[in-house]
Amino acid sequence: MTRAVLFDLGNTLHHLDHGWIAACLSAHGHPTTGRQVHAAEYQGKAAIDARFRARADPGSDASRQTDYVGIILDALGVPPARRPAIAAALHAENQRASLWRVMHDDTPAVLAALRDRGLRLAVVSNADGRVAAALAASGIDRHFAAIVDSHVVGVEKPDPRIFHLALAACDVDPSEALFVGDIYEIDVVGARNAGMEAVLIDQLSLYGEVDCRRIAHLRELLALV
Repeated sequence: MTRAVLFDLGNTLHHLDHGWIAACLSAHGHPTTGRQVHAAEYQGKAAIDARFRARADPGSDASRQTDYVGIILDALGVPPARRPAIAAALHAENQRASLWRVMHDDTPAVLAALRDRGLRLAVVSNADGRVAAALAASGIDRHFAAIVDSHVVGVEKPDPRIFHLALAACDVDPSEALFVGDIYEIDVVGARNAGMEAVLIDQLSLYGEVDCRRIAHLRELLALV
């Protein structure tokens, strides 16, 4: 029986601001749509998965994020001459207000519905210390029994220890919890290694073959738990 649901933050509760990124690229002479940015993200996820499978990951979320953005720019065909200015603009905006800042309108209602069923909720995120503030700013922090930010606790997914911190705060065993995230090797494999089941968020149904349940939208959780 599921007693708790744990969530990633980026691209699970808060999503990358594809529209802002597309406008930034367009302003720098590389016309792009938000849909194209969203689709390009899948190449970034695939690259992260491949590096973990090859045991070649550098082990730093900060470096992964830089590479992730670079791969998105590659996938969008941004020419080398425009890359430095665009990368600098994206970095500056992310420092000012995290680019993972778009929340779907029905996310609060989904979280409330899960809590109404007696489920305990938590967030486990590889981040830079701003998770709690971001959740408070979007008005959903009150739904969570625990908010675990890797920068604060000093351990990152897929290390099982970061999941265990949230599980302990929710007072549930791993077998009683479900994790929801968007990158297979970090979120699904990490959760499984911590003894949990996992669901992959795949909004555009463009993820490759995976051996786990997947959903396109958080509201689909209501049919799973």
